[in-house]
Amino acid sequence: MPSLQHFGPLPTRRAVILAAGRGERLVNGFGFPKPLKRVRGVPLIVRVLRNLERAGIEEVAVVVGYLGDVLIAGLRKHRFALDVRFVRNDEYDKPNGTSLLKARDFVRGPTYLTMSDHLWSPDLLAAVGAHPAEDDEAVLGVDYAIARCFDLDDATKVALVNDRISEVGKQLASYDALDTGVFRITPALIEELERLQGPEGCSLSQGVTALAARGRMRAADVGDAVWIDVDTPAAHAEAERLISLHGEELRPAVAAARRTAMGA
Repeated sequence: MPSLQHFGPLPTRRAVILAAGRGERLVNGFGFPKPLKRVRGVPLIVRVLRNLERAGIEEVAVVVGYLGDVLIAGLRKHRFALDVRFVRNDEYDKPNGTSLLKARDFVRGPTYLTMSDHLWSPDLLAAVGAHPAEDDEAVLGVDYAIARCFDLDDATKVALVNDRISEVGKQLASYDALDTGVFRITPALIEELERLQGPEGCSLSQGVTALAARGRMRAADVGDAVWIDVDTPAAHAEAERLISLHGEELRPAVAAARRTAMGA
């Protein structure tokens, strides 16, 4: 899997994974980056890539930063039915919007965006992909089942007007749903981030808020799809429990059917 030098013709299905941060709450003091933290024996980012495979994605750009060479070497131990490329972010201490801008040339049309530390079922990605949006809009998968969130204090909240996002942030006093960390973006979001980018960088939430102010940020209801943000040791333990309960794909119905078949 070579480092990214240039992008070829736009494929029909592509995604960006942000994997540049330090992840200190989960892997502080370890000699590997957070995306390589194993959950039931499989690195977080490998689980993300496997579910992108299951969803039919063809090409992925992974933005690497902190311990980037270690991450690349770790991924080279695995084989994927994907064209996996790497984009380097040497400004990995800046917010995650700066990381996405490093892959700006990759986003030349509708492109999925996900985090390397969020686990989710392919059903969630399908919901985001199916939601209607114009060419100058972006879509965020949102969860209305707020009570089932494992760590609500740490979750990014989303305020909505119908299926339009009006505001996002971890400290919102009034909100309607939660940010699952899975997007379908277009160059419109890149343009907002480029406008916001400064010496201190810019965050993805800032870009989403700016696009929302133009009425171009939509929310896709992910329904009962399972997801979790693996930021802390407690969240890591919960992720292992969810995989044990729902299977590698985090699909409760599929896992239940398999248990029934085995018991028959």
